[in-house]
Amino acid sequence: MTKVILPTLIFTKQLSIEEQVAMIKEFGADGIEIRRERLENISEELRLFKQEIGMAVFDAVIYSVPVELWQDPFSLNPDAIRALKEAEFLNATHIKFSLGKFDAKHADAKGFKEWIASNLPSSIKMLVENDQTPYGGTLNSILSFFQWQTETSIRMTFDVGNWTVQNENWSAAHQELSTWIEYLHLKTAAKTNEGWVNKPVDLEHLKLPFPAYTAIEFPLDNPGVEAPQWIEVIRRENG
Repeated sequence: MTKVILPTLIFTKQLSIEEQVAMIKEFGADGIEIRRERLENISEELRLFKQEIGMAVFDAVIYSVPVELWQDPFSLNPDAIRALKEAEFLNATHIKFSLGKFDAKHADAKGFKEWIASNLPSSIKMLVENDQTPYGGTLNSILSFFQWQTETSIRMTFDVGNWTVQNENWSAAHQELSTWIEYLHLKTAAKTNEGWVNKPVDLEHLKLPFPAYTAIEFPLDNPGVEAPQWIEVIRRENG
């Protein structure tokens, strides 16, 4: 059965780290996703998250970083190494990157494998997500990466809503990428005057085969009521 993850972005009100971790545990989640972009004092807040998560005990701790793995078609992003060190400090089980400007015709497979061996801690699994960029979030770019990469431990975060941003069919994308999917982000992407926003998932998305980990990725107006309800729905649909 899929492990249900709650990301810290479900909270719209400002809460302490202690409150966020305690509430996610109380809601019944199997794991937590820490969003780096929501942190201000990185080192201090990671220290607090590490402390609180250590006491709460989760099956999975996913560190989501707004870092593109490839800074250009030829080279990896040096910021990724710093993010990996942060994930290791946090005792994360997974780290989630976006793909960036990867190009299979120019990327060095041997060099990438060596980079992984040198920088990815053995205790952490790397995830690559389809994001909302036109160069790193399309089916062609994501599929080409997973067909190219020789490091089989790297898996995918499949974000259902982001395919809407790319004007691509999420169901067809899922069929193409299912071999590599380990983590499912459930949300609906809606266009507003301010840009794309995350909304509750459509019921049709709940018919997808759930992988090892599944998260809702949209803010909740009343987390104390809605979060346990969504956890129950995911477990019921997965059962």
